[in-house]
Amino acid sequence: MKKVKLTTAEQKKLKELRDQIARETQLASWRKLMRAKIDLLELQLKYDWRGDLRNEMLLDKFLVTLRPWANRWKHKKNGGKGWKDDC
Repeated sequence: MKKVKLTTAEQKKLKELRDQIARETQLASWRKLMRAKIDLLELQLKYDWRGDLRNEMLLDKFLVTLRPWANRWKHKKNGGKGWKDDC
């Protein structure tokens, strides 16, 4: 089989075409990756509020606080009122 010889102008055009194809495939893969990241963040924002809402409901329901003297099992302040310190 005879090998085709290309002129310098044809080689230059072929190189430009290869570079353009490589750039387009790289951009397409980058766009796909960014779209996947955006979709993941949207899903997280869509469902993360449920956990925060549940935590707030539990805090309200059980009158939980982060103050150490309000711990109902460690009665050290206010005569041992425990969770009633929050009321």
